[in-house]
Amino acid sequence: MTQSAPDDGFLNAPALIDASAPRARPGWLQMGVAGFLLAILVGWLLGRQQDDLKQWIPLLLSFGFTIVLVFVTSNGFLVIRRARREQAQLETVEELIQLRRWPQAAMALQAYLSRPIRSIVMRAQGLLCLALVLARYHRYEDAVRVYDQVLEEVPLDDASAHAVRLGRAMALLCEERLLDADRAIADLRRGSRGTESPGLALLEIYRDVKTGHPREAIQMFQERLELMRKSLGHRVADAWGLVARAYDLLGQTDEARVAYENATVLSPVVELLRRYPEIKPVAEKFPATPTPAGVV
Repeated sequence: MTQSAPDDGFLNAPALIDASAPRARPGWLQMGVAGFLLAILVGWLLGRQQDDLKQWIPLLLSFGFTIVLVFVTSNGFLVIRRARREQAQLETVEELIQLRRWPQAAMALQAYLSRPIRSIVMRAQGLLCLALVLARYHRYEDAVRVYDQVLEEVPLDDASAHAVRLGRAMALLCEERLLDADRAIADLRRGSRGTESPGLALLEIYRDVKTGHPREAIQMFQERLELMRKSLGHRVADAWGLVARAYDLLGQTDEARVAYENATVLSPVVELLRRYPEIKPVAEKFPATPTPAGVV
């Protein structure tokens, strides 16, 4: 059954980016300590002026210290509970995306990102999930905006930054911003991971198929197939589907048929066509590999 996209106006990327930004928290601890010290000062001054108040000063100080301690402890518990709740919400979003329950994931993200997130890391993870869901509904311009926000705000290690830039480049390519996508791919190639990235190899194959360079796509596929097999898992089906289209563009029917059969062994046709509409002419020519008996 086909899942429908969320209603128009749902998952407003700029609004969610702004709403989820960490806000300056009131300095309750500093205010409490300042108040406690002020009470000590006032008590000391009054005790110097009136001897009958001196006996009450230790009691008042103990009472004030107890109030500050209770307040600080309660505030700490509230912070921990909210952090755990945010972590649980984020895990739910990630599970829904993994299960490809996209409308539910969109609703969960709407709730999660509609208020300030205390942790910069958890907010970045939520925004990356948002980019995935936006791309799922072909809202690539918004996905690029979210990727740019993460790259601008969050200090990422080399592997994480590479993965985010891959997602951004793919969104640019899907949005037909070919020049921007080509620049993004060139930047990725110059990065420390360079030719060792299976995701970059897949991205370059897609670019070459999309821009009418099937020979380059086939050469890249042949050079990086083993690397993609080791790292992409069943998503190597994407590469097989794209190279099937490359062979088809060159009129190499037998090679195109074999590549398409390999692709449909690993991935449902509907998923391949959703991610890469360019494969449609091949899907119309060749039958998909039948699902083995007993496999759902």
